[in-house]
Amino acid sequence: MGPPAPLGRPRGRPVLTRLDLDLVVRSHGWYDLPPFAWDEKRRVLTFVTLHRGRGVRVAVSQRGEGVNVSAGRAPRAVVEAAVRRVLDLDADLAPFHDLCRGQAERGFGWIAERGAGRILRSPTLFEDAVKVLATTNCSWALTRAVVGNLVSAFDRDGAFPDAAWVAARPERSLRAEIRLGYRAPFLLAFAERVASGALDLRSWEDPARPDEEVEAAIRGEKGFGPYAADTLGRMLGRHAKLGLDSWSRKKVAELRFRSRPVRDARVAALYAPFGRWAGLAFWLDVTRDWHAGADRLWP
Repeated sequence: MGPPAPLGRPRGRPVLTRLDLDLVVRSHGWYDLPPFAWDEKRRVLTFVTLHRGRGVRVAVSQRGEGVNVSAGRAPRAVVEAAVRRVLDLDADLAPFHDLCRGQAERGFGWIAERGAGRILRSPTLFEDAVKVLATTNCSWALTRAVVGNLVSAFDRDGAFPDAAWVAARPERSLRAEIRLGYRAPFLLAFAERVASGALDLRSWEDPARPDEEVEAAIRGEKGFGPYAADTLGRMLGRHAKLGLDSWSRKKVAELRFRSRPVRDARVAALYAPFGRWAGLAFWLDVTRDWHAGADRLWP
Protein backbone atom coordinates (compact mmCIF):
# COMPACT_ATOMS: atom_id res chain seq x y z
CA MET A 1 0.00 0.00 0.00
CA GLY A 2 1.39 3.40 -0.93
CA PRO A 3 1.05 6.65 0.96
CA PRO A 4 -2.49 7.52 2.08
CA ALA A 5 -4.68 9.73 -0.07
CA PRO A 6 -4.81 13.42 0.89
CA LEU A 7 -7.16 14.35 3.69
CA GLY A 8 -10.57 15.58 2.72
CA ARG A 9 -12.70 18.13 4.54
CA PRO A 10 -12.21 17.92 8.32
CA ARG A 11 -15.88 18.20 9.28
CA GLY A 12 -17.64 14.86 9.18
CA ARG A 13 -16.55 13.55 5.79
CA PRO A 14 -14.41 10.52 4.98
CA VAL A 15 -10.75 11.47 4.72
CA LEU A 16 -8.87 8.21 4.14
CA THR A 17 -9.51 4.74 2.83
CA ARG A 18 -8.28 1.49 4.40
CA LEU A 19 -7.14 2.71 7.76
CA ASP A 20 -7.73 0.52 10.81
CA LEU A 21 -8.04 3.22 13.43
CA ASP A 22 -7.74 0.77 16.33
CA LEU A 23 -4.37 -0.45 15.02
CA VAL A 24 -3.00 3.08 15.02
CA VAL A 25 -4.55 4.23 18.27
CA ARG A 26 -3.41 1.23 20.30
CA SER A 27 0.02 1.03 18.70
CA HIS A 28 1.29 2.07 22.15
CA GLY A 29 0.04 3.67 25.34
CA TRP A 30 -0.40 7.31 24.35
CA TYR A 31 -4.12 6.78 23.82
CA ASP A 32 -4.43 6.36 27.60
CA LEU A 33 -2.83 9.75 28.33
CA PRO A 34 -4.63 13.10 28.13
CA PRO A 35 -5.50 14.95 26.01
CA PHE A 36 -6.20 11.67 24.16
CA ALA A 37 -9.34 9.64 24.79
CA TRP A 38 -10.28 6.43 22.97
CA ASP A 39 -13.84 5.13 22.88
CA GLU A 40 -13.20 1.56 21.79
CA LYS A 41 -16.85 0.61 21.36
CA ARG A 42 -17.65 3.57 19.13
CA ARG A 43 -14.14 3.57 17.63
CA VAL A 44 -13.71 7.29 18.20
CA LEU A 45 -10.41 8.95 19.08
CA THR A 46 -10.47 12.46 20.51
CA PHE A 47 -7.53 14.72 21.20
CA VAL A 48 -6.85 18.43 21.70
CA THR A 49 -4.46 20.50 19.63
CA LEU A 50 -3.29 23.99 20.53
CA HIS A 51 -4.13 26.85 18.16
CA ARG A 52 -3.51 30.52 19.00
CA GLY A 53 -3.34 29.80 22.69
CA ARG A 54 -6.56 27.80 22.89
CA GLY A 55 -7.33 24.13 22.68
CA VAL A 56 -9.20 22.73 19.67
CA ARG A 57 -10.89 19.38 20.26
CA VAL A 58 -10.64 16.97 17.33
CA ALA A 59 -12.60 13.73 16.94
CA VAL A 60 -11.55 10.97 14.55
CA SER A 61 -13.99 8.11 14.03
CA GLN A 62 -13.89 4.85 12.10
CA ARG A 63 -16.15 4.68 9.06
CA GLY A 64 -15.85 1.40 7.22
CA GLU A 65 -12.21 1.18 6.18
CA GLY A 66 -11.81 4.94 6.38
CA VAL A 67 -12.18 7.66 8.98
CA ASN A 68 -14.15 10.84 9.58
CA VAL A 69 -12.74 13.93 11.24
CA SER A 70 -14.70 16.62 13.06
CA ALA A 71 -13.28 19.55 14.99
CA GLY A 72 -14.03 22.76 16.78
CA ARG A 73 -13.50 26.18 15.28
CA ALA A 74 -10.08 26.13 13.64
CA PRO A 75 -8.70 26.54 10.14
CA ARG A 76 -8.87 23.41 8.03
CA ALA A 77 -5.09 23.42 7.58
CA VAL A 78 -4.54 23.36 11.35
CA VAL A 79 -6.87 20.41 11.87
CA GLU A 80 -5.48 18.55 8.87
CA ALA A 81 -1.88 18.95 10.03
CA ALA A 82 -2.78 17.74 13.51
CA VAL A 83 -4.62 14.66 12.25
CA ARG A 84 -1.88 13.77 9.78
CA ARG A 85 0.71 13.85 12.55
CA VAL A 86 -1.38 12.09 15.18
CA LEU A 87 -2.27 9.18 12.88
CA ASP A 88 1.15 9.08 11.21
CA LEU A 89 -0.56 9.37 7.83
CA ASP A 90 2.49 10.52 5.88
CA ALA A 91 4.48 7.37 6.61
CA ASP A 92 5.07 5.42 3.39
CA LEU A 93 4.83 1.84 4.60
CA ALA A 94 4.76 0.19 1.17
CA PRO A 95 8.41 -1.01 1.30
CA PHE A 96 7.89 -2.39 4.79
CA HIS A 97 4.71 -4.21 3.82
CA ASP A 98 6.49 -5.78 0.85
CA LEU A 99 9.07 -7.18 3.26
CA CYS A 100 6.30 -8.47 5.54
CA ARG A 101 4.69 -10.32 2.65
CA GLY A 102 8.04 -11.92 1.94
CA GLN A 103 8.22 -13.05 5.57
CA ALA A 104 4.63 -14.35 5.71
CA GLU A 105 5.71 -17.90 6.53
CA ARG A 106 7.41 -16.56 9.65
CA GLY A 107 4.21 -14.90 10.82
CA PHE A 108 4.59 -11.35 9.51
CA GLY A 109 2.04 -11.45 6.69
CA TRP A 110 -0.73 -10.05 8.90
CA ILE A 111 1.10 -6.72 9.07
CA ALA A 112 0.71 -6.14 5.33
CA GLU A 113 -2.79 -7.58 5.25
CA ARG A 114 -4.04 -5.20 7.93
CA GLY A 115 -1.92 -2.22 6.90
CA ALA A 116 -0.26 -2.04 10.32
CA GLY A 117 2.74 0.09 11.17
CA ARG A 118 1.49 3.61 11.79
CA ILE A 119 2.38 4.87 15.26
CA LEU A 120 0.09 7.12 17.31
CA ARG A 121 1.74 10.46 17.97
CA SER A 122 0.85 13.70 19.69
CA PRO A 123 0.01 16.84 17.70
CA THR A 124 3.55 18.11 18.41
CA LEU A 125 6.93 16.51 18.90
CA PHE A 126 7.36 18.58 22.06
CA GLU A 127 4.36 16.83 23.60
CA ASP A 128 5.73 13.44 22.57
CA ALA A 129 9.12 14.21 24.07
CA VAL A 130 7.66 15.40 27.38
CA LYS A 131 5.47 12.32 27.64
CA VAL A 132 8.46 10.07 26.98
CA LEU A 133 10.35 11.84 29.77
CA ALA A 134 7.31 11.32 32.00
CA THR A 135 7.46 7.56 31.43
CA THR A 136 11.08 7.24 32.50
CA ASN A 137 11.66 5.17 35.64
CA CYS A 138 8.13 5.38 36.97
CA SER A 139 4.82 3.55 36.99
CA TRP A 140 2.16 4.10 34.34
CA ALA A 141 -0.15 5.47 37.03
CA LEU A 142 2.39 8.16 37.89
CA THR A 143 2.90 8.96 34.19
CA ARG A 144 -0.85 9.48 33.81
CA ALA A 145 -0.86 11.72 36.88
CA VAL A 146 2.05 13.84 35.61
CA VAL A 147 0.52 14.32 32.16
CA GLY A 148 -2.90 15.03 33.64
CA ASN A 149 -1.40 17.59 36.02
CA LEU A 150 0.35 19.36 33.15
CA VAL A 151 -2.84 19.58 31.12
CA SER A 152 -4.88 20.75 34.12
CA ALA A 153 -2.37 23.40 35.18
CA PHE A 154 -2.08 24.73 31.61
CA ASP A 155 -5.89 25.16 31.55
CA ARG A 156 -6.36 25.77 27.83
CA ASP A 157 -9.47 23.78 26.95
CA GLY A 158 -7.70 20.51 27.70
CA ALA A 159 -4.66 21.12 25.49
CA PHE A 160 -1.15 19.97 26.39
CA PRO A 161 1.12 22.89 27.36
CA ASP A 162 3.60 24.41 24.96
CA ALA A 163 7.30 24.84 25.63
CA ALA A 164 7.03 28.52 26.62
CA TRP A 165 4.52 27.77 29.38
CA VAL A 166 6.59 24.90 30.78
CA ALA A 167 9.78 26.96 30.64
CA ALA A 168 8.12 29.67 32.75
CA ARG A 169 7.15 27.25 35.54
CA PRO A 170 9.28 27.22 38.70
CA GLU A 171 11.20 23.98 39.16
CA ARG A 172 9.66 23.50 42.61
CA SER A 173 6.19 23.55 41.02
CA LEU A 174 7.17 20.95 38.45
CA ARG A 175 8.57 18.77 41.22
CA ALA A 176 5.76 19.02 43.75
CA GLU A 177 2.57 20.07 41.96
CA ILE A 178 3.13 18.32 38.64
CA ARG A 179 4.86 15.41 40.44
CA LEU A 180 7.81 15.19 38.07
CA GLY A 181 10.26 14.66 40.92
CA TYR A 182 13.88 14.31 39.79
CA ARG A 183 12.79 14.81 36.15
CA ALA A 184 11.75 18.43 36.82
CA PRO A 185 15.11 20.10 36.02
CA PHE A 186 15.46 17.97 32.89
CA LEU A 187 12.05 19.02 31.60
CA LEU A 188 12.69 22.65 32.52
CA ALA A 189 16.01 22.72 30.66
CA PHE A 190 14.48 21.01 27.62
CA ALA A 191 11.49 23.39 27.53
CA GLU A 192 13.75 26.42 27.88
CA ARG A 193 15.87 25.30 24.94
CA VAL A 194 12.82 24.70 22.76
CA ALA A 195 11.06 27.92 23.77
CA SER A 196 14.17 30.05 23.18
CA GLY A 197 14.86 28.53 19.78
CA ALA A 198 18.18 27.08 20.89
CA LEU A 199 16.70 23.66 20.05
CA ASP A 200 14.63 23.39 16.88
CA LEU A 201 12.73 20.12 17.13
CA ARG A 202 12.10 20.19 13.40
CA SER A 203 15.72 19.11 13.02
CA TRP A 204 14.81 15.80 14.70
CA GLU A 205 12.07 15.32 12.11
CA ASP A 206 14.33 16.00 9.13
CA PRO A 207 14.34 12.76 7.08
CA ALA A 208 17.65 13.77 5.50
CA ARG A 209 19.49 13.45 8.82
CA PRO A 210 21.05 10.04 9.56
CA ASP A 211 19.49 7.99 12.34
CA GLU A 212 22.71 8.05 14.34
CA GLU A 213 22.83 11.83 14.23
CA VAL A 214 19.25 12.23 15.44
CA GLU A 215 19.77 9.65 18.17
CA ALA A 216 22.85 11.54 19.36
CA ALA A 217 20.90 14.80 19.37
CA ILE A 218 18.10 13.31 21.49
CA ARG A 219 20.53 11.73 23.92
CA GLY A 220 22.33 15.06 24.16
CA GLU A 221 19.36 16.47 26.06
CA LYS A 222 19.63 15.94 29.82
CA GLY A 223 17.32 13.18 31.03
CA PHE A 224 16.91 11.62 27.57
CA GLY A 225 18.78 8.32 27.57
CA PRO A 226 18.73 5.27 25.29
CA TYR A 227 15.10 4.44 26.14
CA ALA A 228 13.93 7.95 25.25
CA ALA A 229 15.97 7.98 22.05
CA ASP A 230 14.59 4.61 20.93
CA THR A 231 10.99 5.53 21.79
CA LEU A 232 11.12 8.90 20.08
CA GLY A 233 12.93 7.29 17.15
CA ARG A 234 9.95 4.99 16.63
CA MET A 235 7.62 7.99 16.57
CA LEU A 236 9.91 9.74 14.10
CA GLY A 237 9.76 6.80 11.69
CA ARG A 238 13.30 5.67 12.47
CA HIS A 239 12.92 1.92 12.95
CA ALA A 240 16.38 0.42 12.48
CA LYS A 241 16.87 -0.25 16.21
CA LEU A 242 14.74 -2.69 18.17
CA GLY A 243 14.53 -0.65 21.35
CA LEU A 244 14.67 -3.71 23.60
CA ASP A 245 13.65 -3.38 27.23
CA SER A 246 12.82 -5.83 30.01
CA TRP A 247 9.18 -6.23 28.93
CA SER A 248 9.90 -6.74 25.23
CA ARG A 249 12.81 -9.12 25.92
CA LYS A 250 10.49 -11.33 27.93
CA LYS A 251 7.75 -11.09 25.32
CA VAL A 252 9.95 -11.96 22.34
CA ALA A 253 11.41 -14.89 24.27
CA GLU A 254 7.86 -16.22 24.81
CA LEU A 255 6.87 -15.70 21.19
CA ARG A 256 9.96 -16.76 19.31
CA PHE A 257 12.27 -18.70 21.64
CA ARG A 258 9.97 -20.94 23.71
CA SER A 259 10.39 -18.63 26.72
CA ARG A 260 14.14 -19.25 26.86
CA PRO A 261 16.25 -16.19 27.65
CA VAL A 262 18.31 -15.17 24.63
CA ARG A 263 20.97 -12.61 23.94
CA ASP A 264 20.01 -9.35 22.29
CA ALA A 265 22.22 -10.19 19.32
CA ARG A 266 20.16 -13.29 18.58
CA VAL A 267 16.94 -11.29 18.77
CA ALA A 268 18.43 -8.72 16.41
CA ALA A 269 19.36 -11.47 13.96
CA LEU A 270 15.74 -12.65 13.87
CA TYR A 271 14.56 -9.26 12.60
CA ALA A 272 17.63 -8.41 10.52
CA PRO A 273 15.87 -9.29 7.19
CA PHE A 274 13.72 -6.19 7.69
CA GLY A 275 16.73 -3.87 7.49
CA ARG A 276 15.82 -0.29 8.40
CA TRP A 277 12.36 -1.54 9.38
CA ALA A 278 13.63 -4.11 11.89
CA GLY A 279 12.43 -2.19 14.93
CA LEU A 280 8.93 -1.80 13.54
CA ALA A 281 8.71 -5.49 12.65
CA PHE A 282 9.87 -6.34 16.17
CA TRP A 283 7.40 -3.97 17.83
CA LEU A 284 4.42 -5.22 15.83
CA ASP A 285 5.48 -8.81 16.49
CA VAL A 286 5.58 -8.44 20.27
CA THR A 287 2.37 -6.40 20.39
CA ARG A 288 0.32 -8.46 17.93
CA ASP A 289 -1.97 -9.83 20.64
CA TRP A 290 -3.01 -6.28 21.52
CA HIS A 291 -4.88 -6.30 18.21
CA ALA A 292 -5.94 -9.93 17.97
CA GLY A 293 -8.72 -10.02 20.54
CA ALA A 294 -6.45 -11.42 23.25
CA ASP A 295 -6.19 -9.97 26.74
CA ARG A 296 -4.93 -6.43 26.63
CA LEU A 297 -1.40 -5.99 27.91
CA TRP A 298 -1.20 -2.20 27.58
CA PRO A 299 -1.67 -0.02 29.38
